[in-house]
Amino acid sequence: MATVLIVEDDDAIRNNIIRLLKLEGYEIVSAENGRLGLEQALRHRPDLVISDVSMPEMDGFELLEAIRADRFLAQTSVMLLTALDDRASMRRGMTAGADDYLAKPFTRIELLDALQGLMKKKERIEESIEAAVKAREAHLRQAFSDSLGGRVVPDKFGLEAPLGAIPDTMFEATVLFSDIRNFTSLAERLSSSEVAELLTQYFERVCDPVLKNGGKHLKFIGDGLMAIFAQSLSQDSPLSAARRGVSAALGMVLATHEFRAWIDTRFPGRGLPPFAIGIGLHAGEVTICRLGTIQNKETTPIGDTVNVAARLEASSKELGWTVVASNAVMEAAGDGIQTGGMTSLNVRGKDLYIDVAEITGLVTNIEDKRHGMATLTERAEAVRDAVRINSEITARAVKGALNSKLSAFKGHQFTQEEEPLRLKGYRITRKIGAGGMTEVFLAVRESDGLPVVLKVLQANGKAASEHLSRFIQEYTLLSRIEHPHVIRIYDQGFTDDHAYIAMEYFEQGDLRSEITAGMPQERVVAIISQVASALDAIHRLDVIHRDLKPENIMRRPDGTVALADFGIAKSMLQSENMAFTQTRHGDVVGTPYYLSPEQACGTPITPQSDLYSLGVMMFEMLAGTRPYRAETLELLLANHVSAPTPPLPAANAGLQPVVNRLMAKKLEDRYSTAAAVLADLR
Repeated sequence: MATVLIVEDDDAIRNNIIRLLKLEGYEIVSAENGRLGLEQALRHRPDLVISDVSMPEMDGFELLEAIRADRFLAQTSVMLLTALDDRASMRRGMTAGADDYLAKPFTRIELLDALQGLMKKKERIEESIEAAVKAREAHLRQAFSDSLGGRVVPDKFGLEAPLGAIPDTMFEATVLFSDIRNFTSLAERLSSSEVAELLTQYFERVCDPVLKNGGKHLKFIGDGLMAIFAQSLSQDSPLSAARRGVSAALGMVLATHEFRAWIDTRFPGRGLPPFAIGIGLHAGEVTICRLGTIQNKETTPIGDTVNVAARLEASSKELGWTVVASNAVMEAAGDGIQTGGMTSLNVRGKDLYIDVAEITGLVTNIEDKRHGMATLTERAEAVRDAVRINSEITARAVKGALNSKLSAFKGHQFTQEEEPLRLKGYRITRKIGAGGMTEVFLAVRESDGLPVVLKVLQANGKAASEHLSRFIQEYTLLSRIEHPHVIRIYDQGFTDDHAYIAMEYFEQGDLRSEITAGMPQERVVAIISQVASALDAIHRLDVIHRDLKPENIMRRPDGTVALADFGIAKSMLQSENMAFTQTRHGDVVGTPYYLSPEQACGTPITPQSDLYSLGVMMFEMLAGTRPYRAETLELLLANHVSAPTPPLPAANAGLQPVVNRLMAKKLEDRYSTAAAVLADLR
């Protein structure tokens, strides 16, 4: 009988699985965490591993990676156990090489069915390998026999595909990935048979537009659906795969909208959450992997295009959009694609950003109608309403969940007895700061262990609206900037009165301690050059920082620095809808010791205002003291407006012209750009 390794830190769950599988005749080995599980796997080499995802010492993902990296265990079947609503973990596990997953809580039948399915899959693969080995041996024997007999054998080693066999195929295609929103909440209010009935009715409806638009290789993953739209070479179907994928997605949204009436009739008064879906579309290269025997082949689409489509669908929930399509889809789909919002998304697990758009409709042409898209034209208004209502349902659900999660942060004690707080793949470890309505937490990104800062705003009531606006502004500005000397931003989330930003963590702190200790001239020039490079980047994007000071220059372990804290930064783009970034004439914004003359006077600022602050900071770094001190704020501001720049220490006199020009009172005497500062420093 097969040997199964159970790795689960919950004693009750682990013991229940062990007892159940022993009754079925399986040989069982168990462990209470991933580290011990790996030791057991290396010792016993089980036929199959069932592992929880969240465990101490080594989690399920790390165990899976270790198994796949070991040459003796690499082919072992692995099933991951995860929470029912944790689809991100499921996708991450499948991408990392898991063979299947099972959502908690599960029944005895579900566990046995999944286990038997994996065992059958393992048997099919082994049969395929055995058949291939035997065929290769027979081919080699015949080839060498013919060769010894004097015949020329063109393919002695059998590297060409045998006659009649279909090799793995690779082609350009559009991948559609869909999912039901909040399926856990829905399933909790229904019996198992009712959930099965609901899914059957739902898939019957949404598969129709997929098939009508030429969708192939349909796969059902729980409540999710994947379909491939291959680029057709047939004259009978000249429409692009991307256009057909968009049409299918909108058709699915319309079918879902109408499916709500069936739910209301079938389950009246059950208090079910509003039914909604999310769809991701991405275009690129897709490989069709074929497994099994000749009589029983299974086809599975794989590759980066499939993974990205799944990640876009996952992002649709956070964005509050119904259909999210990558720029690759938009470019290939042709004219008439109606869109809402547009943004760039980081593809998790890859150092890659993808431009995406919210698709709200499709204006069809004669060619579209000839090939089955007439419904989208005839019911264009209904399609738009369906997309809007679906997106509103999603937005309400996301805001509600995020509000509840962020509210839990307030007053949390972070004791060892309390369960660690988690937020969208981050594990919160401790609070590291607070000010006003903002709290700052140190967190760990669970996907790779990267330490990050979570900046959380709890802004309830009308008086807090300006704080929320500035918080959103900081993210909006930072999301446009990608530069080695600007703080990195990883994630964000906003509701009506809560918000958070996940940002780069600087264990070394800011520049103040280094100035206090004294800085050599070479170090000063290096840091000023890096900050000037950052200013050049943000100024090119029409952003003015407005609060340049040592406390906003953060240090990394490698000695480089990054410009941080864009909370009062200002966008100069009039086309941007950011009225809240504008200050009234006469307002003084910034830290008084580093204010430019125009900021001190409350007159309009320019990118050169940041350069003045850079000069003040450079003077302080070289001299060890600020250029101006005064007993009152009025006198300090007056010094910025009219006082001459003090002399630097004799050892740094060679840099006096640079500081003088940076701190020039008149704009025309000051450096015109940060690039000009860099040129002089070089």
